[in-house]
Amino acid sequence: MDAIKPEYYKTGAVFNNVLIMLGIMTAATMLSFFFRHVDFHESNIIMVYILGVLLVAKQTDGHFYGIFASIIGVLTFNFFFTEPYYTFNVYRPDYPVTFAIMLIVAVITSTLTSRVKRELQNTSLREQRTQTLYQIAANLIKVRSISQIIDVGSNGIATMFGRSVVVYAEATIEQQGAPFVCAYQNDERAAVLSSHNEVQVAAETMKTGVMSGAGTVHCPDSVACYLPIKGQSGVLGVIGVDCFNKTFLSEEQKSLFEAATSQIALALERDRLSEKQQKAKLDMERERLRGNLLRAISHDLRTPLAGIMGATATILNNGARIDPAVTKELLQNVYEDAGWLVHTVENILSITRIDEGRMEIKPALEAVEEIVSEALSRVKKIAGQHQIEVAIPDELLLLPMDGLLIEQVLVNLLDNAIKYTPEGSIITLQVKRHDGEMVFEVADNGPGIPEENLTQVFDRFFTATVEKGAGRRGTGLGLAICKSIIRAHGGEIIAFNNPAGGATFRFWLPLKEQQDGQ
Repeated sequence: MDAIKPEYYKTGAVFNNVLIMLGIMTAATMLSFFFRHVDFHESNIIMVYILGVLLVAKQTDGHFYGIFASIIGVLTFNFFFTEPYYTFNVYRPDYPVTFAIMLIVAVITSTLTSRVKRELQNTSLREQRTQTLYQIAANLIKVRSISQIIDVGSNGIATMFGRSVVVYAEATIEQQGAPFVCAYQNDERAAVLSSHNEVQVAAETMKTGVMSGAGTVHCPDSVACYLPIKGQSGVLGVIGVDCFNKTFLSEEQKSLFEAATSQIALALERDRLSEKQQKAKLDMERERLRGNLLRAISHDLRTPLAGIMGATATILNNGARIDPAVTKELLQNVYEDAGWLVHTVENILSITRIDEGRMEIKPALEAVEEIVSEALSRVKKIAGQHQIEVAIPDELLLLPMDGLLIEQVLVNLLDNAIKYTPEGSIITLQVKRHDGEMVFEVADNGPGIPEENLTQVFDRFFTATVEKGAGRRGTGLGLAICKSIIRAHGGEIIAFNNPAGGATFRFWLPLKEQQDGQ
């Protein structure tokens, strides 16, 4: 109703309504002339004019035109269809009563028709707004982030009321940032909704938790009406709709505004709850991984530590009586176990940095041959009877990478191949360029990877049974670390079984354009 009233007073609308009224009453007069010509009773002419008044009330905006049409109908009936004709004089004493009754009936009929019409219009408008409110709720269910919730909610309210909307999130007010403004039909006046004065009104609305701004008792000089977005945990923000030219919200519109704001509050609460649940889930996963890591450390470090303690105790207690060759062998075992412990600790530190988001990639142009040589020198101490063959192109290969991390990847892959292949197996490390990428492969001719394990080998703490009876199982972190490092470099790593037997681990790293010509 409030949205329709201003239309009454627009010049174009008034002109159209007057033309409609005059046209209908003229048609009623012409039909009445016809009725008089064919000698119809004057009561039929009265009904024609009442019908005309009904049509005017139906076809025009507001009951004013119907009342005017009632007056015009009475005067026209008196002037054209009562004797003496073409004057406003009457010779029958009952005519004034007839005119009065005719006018009252016409006015009442016009008023009732206009009221029914307005109720139909208001019902249609309420239905449209209810559908919009339902659509807002349906759209809010589909979105997740705060920015999407604000965008969907503000656009829905703007469509519902045909007004520009501004949203101040809690952080926006606290940090004095820019609000989200949804300008209805690109209304340039919407820019004022983010002005300093409006920010102050929004801050006051958040502080008091009550509706403020235009059309309220709080900050009535504002250009918008503001409503706090209330959640279970408090006020989550403020949302406002423009009231330009003092077009205040009606009580019905305020109720719809509150309903829409409640939907936005529910969506924001759901998003917060989802974040808390996700955080709790991550905390639980972190605790589970930490527990697995501690169990892996306690299980897999015990064997080499026991070996180191046993060997050193033997040398300390019986050093003079032990054959020098035996002493050398014991010391060699201590050295190998200590080296394996260092490698394991490096992996544990790496996985910790990855979990905490502290693994920094520091790429620099590195010679691939030097990285491979460093990795080979570290694994030769644990290679035993394995044969490690290297295939690298004769050209100088430069690759932008973090050399220490890629070296750790190669060490983990070679150590994995040594651990899961029998003594005397051949392990091949190959490097080649292919389609703008540097491809690394570590292949062996061992028993290969069971098919059911191929999808799990890069999972944390996954370990397979060591066929050759080695004394250590491993923490199950090496391949997981490899995957994280390679992906952090923008590459990928895969594992597959060779047709002739054995397994291959292949990873590739992107080459910069400046290296294409090397």
